[in-house]
Amino acid sequence: MAAETSRSNITPVKSESSNVSHSQTVGVRGPVLLQDTALHETLETFVFSTTLSRRIHTKGYGAFGHFRTTHSMKEYTKAEFLQTPGQQVPVAVRYSLASSNLGTPDTLRNVRGFSTRFYTDGGIFDLLCNHLPVFFVRDAIRVPDVISHLSPSPVNNLADPERFWSLFAKYPETTNMLVWFFSDLGTVKSLRHIRGYSVSTYVWLNAQGVRRYVKYIWIPMAGQEYIDRQEAQQLACKDPNIAGRDLYDSIAQGRAVEYELRVQLMNPEDANTLPFDPLDDTKVWDEAQYPSLPVGRMVLNRNPDNYTEQVDKLAFNPANLLPGLEFSDDKILQGRTFIYSDAQRHRLGPDYRNIPVNKQQGWSPASMVSSGDGRHIAGEIMRAEIPNPDNFTQAGQRYESFSALEKRNLADNIASELVAARPDTQRAVLRNVEQASPALAEAIKNQMPLYAGTVGR
Repeated sequence: MAAETSRSNITPVKSESSNVSHSQTVGVRGPVLLQDTALHETLETFVFSTTLSRRIHTKGYGAFGHFRTTHSMKEYTKAEFLQTPGQQVPVAVRYSLASSNLGTPDTLRNVRGFSTRFYTDGGIFDLLCNHLPVFFVRDAIRVPDVISHLSPSPVNNLADPERFWSLFAKYPETTNMLVWFFSDLGTVKSLRHIRGYSVSTYVWLNAQGVRRYVKYIWIPMAGQEYIDRQEAQQLACKDPNIAGRDLYDSIAQGRAVEYELRVQLMNPEDANTLPFDPLDDTKVWDEAQYPSLPVGRMVLNRNPDNYTEQVDKLAFNPANLLPGLEFSDDKILQGRTFIYSDAQRHRLGPDYRNIPVNKQQGWSPASMVSSGDGRHIAGEIMRAEIPNPDNFTQAGQRYESFSALEKRNLADNIASELVAARPDTQRAVLRNVEQASPALAEAIKNQMPLYAGTVGR
């Protein structure tokens, strides 16, 4: 009783309503009152302050700057900001790791996203690129299955080699990506030294109504660099955020990050004579036949002031186009045009377009640019593979273009991980590789026994 009396005689501390630092309680010890709306609002604001993570490309970094047109593209597109050399528009860039969570090491073998938003007078243009020029599959209906194979096991949330390698066994079209992905280009430590490829094929429309297929390429002015598997593993332990730190520190120290934008252009009629479908995302265009043309220069010279508001809430969408910039019939690109807005609404809410970093003055659904006006299209509705898939030629050509060291590293990189898959999966993957390059398949087979004793460690 004495204790209760002494407790009630304590003079309560009064806090300003704008700086409440204690919960409302019965006496000093409590209990806490359900009526304490300040407590509820404080905790609920904290709980809901975190933006939902992206389903893919979860881990990322951002930077800001400008893009300046250096060569007029008036002959090829009526996009307003590409008409005259010297035109300059603000940009925002987000780099990301495709298959990732917030704890994924930057140097892990992965696909790096390289997405750029151009804030033009005519509206927003989003250009979504990857650091490798090809993708795993050619049809968007297969993308959820691809992501499932690249994700951790649903049983224990750990990496599952069988789950991963069954992707390459299941889809022969992944063979070209296998060669790119497991080359040393798959492991990098600096985002300032990677290329960016649109992968998908877009369309440019000029003022005369002429359409051309186009692929976009970002070239790092500091040069392209990559690391081998061993260095990637060491850096993952030493500094798992090395790429993001390098990007931020470089800009903070006044060293701008610069890229040149180039494009490959193709007459759509060429599709009738090429040995592959130019709208196939598992293919590249030969630069000897379709040389890349310079368009402009991007300079990133400003770091974010608030990561959550300026980078995490960036809501990219390949459907954010401008007059003169259109979609092609690329099946991956066509599928992506529908899902991004839904994903951003789910992640950021229905009003995501009014978040400052996504704001486009005067936007309405009518602001969206529809592709293909004036085209005449007729045909039977069906579900079918493209006529000339050619799943293996380019993969073999890519392997043959490598130096002797690059060939050894590729075989070693594949062998060191493929050895953990089931024997039937190994055989299926090697059958696909053999159709691309018997020499590469043989080199992988020869390397695999060296890693047989490491499985499960």
